[in-house]
Amino acid sequence: MSAPIALVLDPMRVRAYLIDSSEPVFDASWDANAPDDVVRRLSDAIGEPSRLVLIVGMGFLEIARPELPPMGDDARQALLQRDADRYFPIDGSVATAWRDGLAFAMSAALLTSWSRAFAELGPIDAIVALPTACADAGLSGTFAVSYATALTGNEQGLVELLHGLLIDARRAGALRGAADATSNSTSESTPESTSHVATLNVLQLAAASLHGGARPLSSQLVDSTLARQLQRRRTNRVWRSAASLTAAVVLLAYSADRWRERSVVALEQQVRSLSIAAVGAQRALERVDRAATERAILATADSAAHSGTSAAQVLARLGALLPSDAFVQRLEWDGTAWRIDGSAADAPRIVPLLDGDARFSDVRAVAASTRFLDAGKQRESFSIAFRTRDVSRSTNASR
Repeated sequence: MSAPIALVLDPMRVRAYLIDSSEPVFDASWDANAPDDVVRRLSDAIGEPSRLVLIVGMGFLEIARPELPPMGDDARQALLQRDADRYFPIDGSVATAWRDGLAFAMSAALLTSWSRAFAELGPIDAIVALPTACADAGLSGTFAVSYATALTGNEQGLVELLHGLLIDARRAGALRGAADATSNSTSESTPESTSHVATLNVLQLAAASLHGGARPLSSQLVDSTLARQLQRRRTNRVWRSAASLTAAVVLLAYSADRWRERSVVALEQQVRSLSIAAVGAQRALERVDRAATERAILATADSAAHSGTSAAQVLARLGALLPSDAFVQRLEWDGTAWRIDGSAADAPRIVPLLDGDARFSDVRAVAASTRFLDAGKQRESFSIAFRTRDVSRSTNASR
């Protein structure tokens, strides 16, 4: 499918323009009442365009300036088509367009035959009257448009605009009277308009019509049937675009999901490879950690041995200090504090014995002593708590 194309339709010739062409890509005569032949030639010359814009030349247009009450664009179109015999010398139904107080009309049957024929070439995006296309292009000035007809030969139309506002449009007749028509047109121009008549640059007009966005149907040269057909085509294009967008989003989501799965698999493989490669280093690190732990334990034990606070040293000292009749039934140590429970013939004297030793501090009874008979001998229970102190520091301090 090629680029969009604008077709300028005059009574005797058809010219086709690409969006950025410097000259017509197709320029040939045609029979406006039998467009199928030119459609075939167009197809052979330019292929299948992505869309078409039909610009109906002045030679086909009837122009009027009807006095209409203020109303919406759609209502104005319907009124012009219903009362066409009041404004236009055309038999049968008409296709109409309205712009800045000017109404344009042509035979609806003829325009429908064109639409049906050119639709075989490509989708029709818009059908506009040439003066309306000039206004859409934002032109300013008075422009002469030449065209040929089968009855009168070469004729001329005049289009007067001011910064895109359509001031006037008329068919001036045969070229032999063009000078008088030009003089009349320029004398009626507004002070702001261009003071001379220029030849319309159809190439610029065609390019502007292709660059423009979607035109409202109320500004196009259509009858009710063509309006419905163009609206249906637009709706179908919107639905096709929406379907294409949906399919693209679904495909993108599927592609993203597949990419994520592939990425996850690749990362898992990389993790496995790195894990295998790191086994030796991990085992070496575990050995280092074990060695550090053992070193800390040995350092702690060595420190406790030097300070006299190791468990073995505390138990040995307790065995030396406690009376020979004392029995220790329970012993607790949480790493910092000790507690011994048991019985003796004279329990109260144990606290002073322990408190007088340099290894122990904070010696106190933590439960009341009770007396009882054991094999006929009287004994007393004790529950004593204490802490140990670093005897090495005490020795150094005394020195």
